[in-house]
Amino acid sequence: MILVTGLVLFAAQSGALDRFRDAQAAHAGTEIAEERTLVSSSRPEGAGPILPQIVVSSDVRLPMAAEPIAPEALTAPTGFPDAAPDVPNAPLTEATELSPLGLPCDVTVSASPMPAAMVALDVMAPCRAEAAVEIAHAGLLLTARTDALGLLTLDIPAFETPAFFSVTFGDGTEETVLVGLPDLRDYDRIGLGWQGNMGLELHAMEFGAAFGDDGHVWQESPASPDAAMDGSGGFLSVIEAGESFAQIYTLPRATLREGDSVRLSIDAPVTEANCTRDVVARTLRAEGGGPVDVRELTFTVPSCDAVGDVLVLQNLLDDLRLASN
Repeated sequence: MILVTGLVLFAAQSGALDRFRDAQAAHAGTEIAEERTLVSSSRPEGAGPILPQIVVSSDVRLPMAAEPIAPEALTAPTGFPDAAPDVPNAPLTEATELSPLGLPCDVTVSASPMPAAMVALDVMAPCRAEAAVEIAHAGLLLTARTDALGLLTLDIPAFETPAFFSVTFGDGTEETVLVGLPDLRDYDRIGLGWQGNMGLELHAMEFGAAFGDDGHVWQESPASPDAAMDGSGGFLSVIEAGESFAQIYTLPRATLREGDSVRLSIDAPVTEANCTRDVVARTLRAEGGGPVDVRELTFTVPSCDAVGDVLVLQNLLDDLRLASN
């Protein structure tokens, strides 16, 4: 113990202890440096070259996503190049005109087939109440008036098929309609039409009948379409539409037998209303759905001294007979 203590004391006194400490510190620094070298060069051999350090400078451009976006690029496109162009909105149409009852003012005409080749003609014109209207069909002309609601309904024997009807108002508004009547070929039809209160009469004497007998078809004994449907005889349609008048006789062709005939005549009773007046009338004839024969008829009614007499216009209409083969 004394020896060791002496050595330490000797070393301290001689400066050897200080030199020892300096050498120990230097040795420790060397180990730390070597350790740092091992750490910085700890990349295994054969791992490839060490990449150079990346230097960032102010002139290096940032990726696009990090660059400011031009203002025009922020505007959304209005459409694709191949997209269909915008279709402009249709112009607004004027409101539909309505009648006092709230119905559209349009004119509507319809025609429906009925038994015995008849046609139900309906006219609807809500804004044309009590208006004059002209109806034309195959040479038959009728001038009628709508009622307070603008309606007009007529049952008219057809002379042709398809049956074409035109309806014309005073302002030129016109509507037309077409209707097929396949049974028209089964009937013969004779018509008489005129304007004004002339009091004309169409008479048909069937199969030898005399005036007033069964088989005498006229306005006082017109029969009905049922007679034609059951084959018992013909019938007379009487049309009175405003200032227009028509009487049309229809006979089923199947009722005619060999030697049978229907005698036709036109009578004009002389009245205070028609005496001395000129009469303009029209006759129409169609047999078995064939062509329509239209003829004008004019005559003068005798003077008013003959009121009560009857002017019989004979031989103006051929009798209906069974056509020979």
